[in-house]
Amino acid sequence: MSSAVGIILEAEPADGQEIAALHLSARRATMTQPSHTLTDDELRGWFAANVGAVPGAWWIARQRGRILGYMALRDDDLGHLYVLPGWQGHGIGSALLAKAKQLSPRRLSLFTARRNAKARAFYELRAFRSVSYLDGGNPESAPEVQYVWGGG
Repeated sequence: MSSAVGIILEAEPADGQEIAALHLSARRATMTQPSHTLTDDELRGWFAANVGAVPGAWWIARQRGRILGYMALRDDDLGHLYVLPGWQGHGIGSALLAKAKQLSPRRLSLFTARRNAKARAFYELRAFRSVSYLDGGNPESAPEVQYVWGGG
């Protein structure tokens, strides 16, 4: 799948470090306090071990050799969708989400931090509806909102 912002393709294990750097940069830009319990090095190791480990689960938006966004999708669970700061609002997240809907056309489910108003608005504008609120039972101990698109 290609778009005006680049091409959406399956990530390879070699993409793990660039995805980790994007993830850390995006989280720092959108969250006002630490958002995970892992150190940056532990998080980089986690991405190195997991990106590409499950075929069809990791997807990237690449333009001119650079990863501008990524997502992780397992069945109908959208576990990650991040866009590099400075590139948000250019259709990259929408292109990744369109790929997720293509791969899981009946339903998508995701969690996002309640305090991340920008992400919540992004999903709500794209027909996701909030279905539950959690008070920090996740590894980040941050209150979350669960969103669902489609049936179920």
